[in-house]
Amino acid sequence: MDAEPWIRRYPQTVPPATAWRALFFPHSGGSADSCQPLAARLAGFASTAGVRYPGRAERGREPFFTDVHVLADQVAGALATVRADGPLLLFGHSLGAAVAYEVARRLPDQRHTVLVASGHPAPSRLELPGFDDDGAGDADASLTELIRSLGGADAALLDHPLLRRMFLPVIRADLRAHRRYRPGPGSAVGCRVVALMGADDPLTDEPRMQAWQRHTTAPLRVHTFSGGHFFTHTHTAEVAELLRHVMTAGPGTDPTHQGDTHAARTPHTG
Repeated sequence: MDAEPWIRRYPQTVPPATAWRALFFPHSGGSADSCQPLAARLAGFASTAGVRYPGRAERGREPFFTDVHVLADQVAGALATVRADGPLLLFGHSLGAAVAYEVARRLPDQRHTVLVASGHPAPSRLELPGFDDDGAGDADASLTELIRSLGGADAALLDHPLLRRMFLPVIRADLRAHRRYRPGPGSAVGCRVVALMGADDPLTDEPRMQAWQRHTTAPLRVHTFSGGHFFTHTHTAEVAELLRHVMTAGPGTDPTHQGDTHAARTPHTG
């Protein structure tokens, strides 16, 4: 599922036993490598790949993206060049969920697609915390405080001066684009949506996750895990189990009636 420079296929240690393809969309400041630990747990269930945003990693010399809609146009165009017949799972965390949603909207046939929106409220309920980015104060300090409050592996980069100087411009640009993002009026997808949230995530709550139902004409399921915004890092195995169950149930099936062992709105304690 390679489509340079936008999509990079992850190494497959075990050939997939199904026709599923899973495409992962990183969070703000993240690269395709950020999603690889979760993708690796789907070996045997799907052929996996990650989206490569410009301005980081192998694409570090390219300008940052500034518009989620334009980015989705570009990723959807790349996906169209490589996608074969068969079901497709789009997994996006935080910013990645917004990009994945917009890519799903651009797919000509959404019947064989499942969107998994992780750590992101419904697009119509998006409210991101502010940070000093107008030059009036210490912009780096304000942004650093926000990153530390959300936790995750990226926060560790702030302790290393060189990595900090490399990382802050990337996440600042991503957050700018994310804060400007608004879905189109009346926009919705025709595929099933599975929304994942951390019980202590300051960016999400139950009502804002349930509001994803406004953005799909298919069934919605909401699953809550213990932990904060980056619950996917502490519950990687459980999230992967849920994704495998989603793929086993099929793209057009409501897992409510398919023996879903991950009860909606029931916190996972790991």
